[in-house]
Amino acid sequence: MRLQNLLSLTGAEMMSDPAVTLVDAIVLDVQKVRRGDLFIAFDAADIPKAVANGAYAVLYEEACTVTDPEIAWLKVESVEYTLLRLLRFRMLEKSLHVYSCDDVTLAVASQMLKDPRCYVWQGTLRTHFYDLWDLREGSWVFVPERKRCEDLFVQVLPLPKTGNVPVDIAEQTLFETSFVLDDVYYERMQLSPFFLPYLGHLYQFAKSQGLTFIVGGMQGSTHFVPVFVGDDLRVKTFGQGGKVLIFEPDLSLLLREVDFIRSEAKWAKIIYLMPKGSAMAPDDHDTFLLYETQEDIMQLLKTVPFHFALIGGQDKRLLETMHIKTETPTLF
Repeated sequence: MRLQNLLSLTGAEMMSDPAVTLVDAIVLDVQKVRRGDLFIAFDAADIPKAVANGAYAVLYEEACTVTDPEIAWLKVESVEYTLLRLLRFRMLEKSLHVYSCDDVTLAVASQMLKDPRCYVWQGTLRTHFYDLWDLREGSWVFVPERKRCEDLFVQVLPLPKTGNVPVDIAEQTLFETSFVLDDVYYERMQLSPFFLPYLGHLYQFAKSQGLTFIVGGMQGSTHFVPVFVGDDLRVKTFGQGGKVLIFEPDLSLLLREVDFIRSEAKWAKIIYLMPKGSAMAPDDHDTFLLYETQEDIMQLLKTVPFHFALIGGQDKRLLETMHIKTETPTLF
């Protein structure tokens, strides 16, 4: 990229009189900076290493000393906003199809939309910068409803309500389903019935657009994640153990999941662990339990009887920090 074009795109103030006129790659990780690159400095402490690695330009917002006047020092008001402007210019060139989805549909899309033309964005600009920058021409991009993506993409459309393909359930538990979808039988999928309406909607859309969709489980999802445990809370294999911990980091999904569990497991003792100060308005104070710390969660799980425990505001990594062990299966 020509340095003059970079100045026009970013609105940056040139703080040196550089000898260079071109930069190669745009790099956010100082460890990956090579000779000729433009380094985007989120942390001014990384700038000396970027210069030592051969950066031809440094873009920054915090005050810093120009140590090498031969390279371009580009001062901006906001590095984050500048990154957005660079990406928006890049997106203009790509004729993208961008659709916003609710978080559950997005989770299904990340697992089952296997078309190389499709990209599911669930992170931040910074963590997904390279993926977005390298999107192929005419890609289909799926983004969260809650993101302000209009500042990045030319047009963001809601995922159209094309109608759900009927999902005929043959057999189900709370976390496993056998069903027929579009005349194909899927037996004992590790897929909760909770996801099926979202799956049917997305499948119909993918089919209408000729996109590759492969029905599978939700092993890589962070939503409504079941972990089977014994009475001692040791983790067991799927389907084993008398108790299930269900993790949901997104508090906005909790009420839907509470309703689902209550309707599908009327026989069970269910508890709901919610962080103090959450916006939940429980109607059953005996089963909605509040926690402040991870130690509170462990204490509640040890002392309150349950078959299912829905833990809001946490993901499966909690097990590692709580040092809950996985039980090793044996032959005897």
